[in-house]
Amino acid sequence: MSYLHAIFLGLIQGITEFLPVSSSAHLQLSKMALGLSEVPLIFDLACHLGTLLALILFLREDIRDLFFNDHAKLGYLCIALIPLVPCLLFLAPLRKCAQNPQFLGLFLMGTGLILFLGQKLRIKTKNHFLRDVLLIGTAQSAALFPGISRSGATISCAQCLGWNVKEAVRFSFLLAIPTILGGNLIEARHLWKTKELSLFLSPLCLIGFTVSFIVGLFVIRRAMDLLENGKLARFAWYCLMLGLFANLILFWPR
Repeated sequence: MSYLHAIFLGLIQGITEFLPVSSSAHLQLSKMALGLSEVPLIFDLACHLGTLLALILFLREDIRDLFFNDHAKLGYLCIALIPLVPCLLFLAPLRKCAQNPQFLGLFLMGTGLILFLGQKLRIKTKNHFLRDVLLIGTAQSAALFPGISRSGATISCAQCLGWNVKEAVRFSFLLAIPTILGGNLIEARHLWKTKELSLFLSPLCLIGFTVSFIVGLFVIRRAMDLLENGKLARFAWYCLMLGLFANLILFWPR
């Protein structure tokens, strides 16, 4: 992988992380398009940490408010993380099979369908915030499969439950911080055992981290505005078309 490749992949991560289109799928498809078959996992980790830092900086006022004022919302965010643990354990065998790149197109199309459901389906039940956050936390477990957008799943689930779109987007972005941080720590633990974690300070990883961070800072405000306007159908169509194109490429007879 060259420095130019690292810049391009960091750019892709920075642009797609805050949109409901699955940044992991875009990174994987980009690597395939560039013919990069052996990009180390630590590079992907560096790119995700770059956009995570951008997200934390963007939501710093919200985070401060959670810890000093809105303790109830902080508690609900913690509760929303609970379903991830059993899902991570029970879905581990399926997740391992789903790592096959040939499934990327299908899962991207799944993201498109999830976004359409979020626009059309409304479950008319009494308001029950505790139940809602548990369901939203369960919905984000779908992103354990590459190609399923975490933000797409959580925002769509919240909308189906009758949440205001702005509230759904803000909650989804706040929930992303501990979720992504926890996932990266798990990956870092594995990389520590294999002595690959030290590669984080390599020039390629630092380039990926820096580019994804800077691009993420520029993109996140625009992404938040688009999502809070509730116009997710455009992203649904995009995921469906990209997924269909990926399927044609991946399954085309060679």
